[in-house]
Amino acid sequence: MTRNEKDRQIEKVVRNHHSGLRYFIRALGVNQAWVDDLAQEAFLVAHRKWDELDDPENAGMWLRKIARNLVMNELTKSGRRQRLLDEKVSGLLIETESSDPAPGVIEDREIRHDALRECLGKLPRHVRQIVDARYYHDKRAGDIGEEMSMSPAAVRKALFLARKTLAGCLAAKSVHSFQ
Repeated sequence: MTRNEKDRQIEKVVRNHHSGLRYFIRALGVNQAWVDDLAQEAFLVAHRKWDELDDPENAGMWLRKIARNLVMNELTKSGRRQRLLDEKVSGLLIETESSDPAPGVIEDREIRHDALRECLGKLPRHVRQIVDARYYHDKRAGDIGEEMSMSPAAVRKALFLARKTLAGCLAAKSVHSFQ
């Protein structure tokens, strides 16, 4: 593959996935002010490792994996945690994305997921529907707003408050983020 072909492929992937990747990063609990930086960092990593991508059609999933790894790295860097809205919720959201548990953590993960489910159960029904639509069905705020007769801004605010409430509930249960 020539450099021009590679550059065209990367440019197309950036155009096609930039918005979705930003939404994905934000959904992992990253502070809005840092979403663009992490998205740009994910695209830079993808550019450096482009030859490792088996098929450009799989770029979206690959970019989300890179972004998830970058956010996980943020969780381990004490000086840069201000990028995350809440490290506990971010850790739990990242883990719900991962399908490969490390040996010996399945029971601990189940305890944490049970705690998250219990905390979700304490949210008002309409807030649970918003959280479910966003994080489990990957819908955008505009789509959720249309379905629930809300503005996208109201949906985003409800999600922010839900994450904050869930973080408080998990903290009260002494549930820590996945490491």
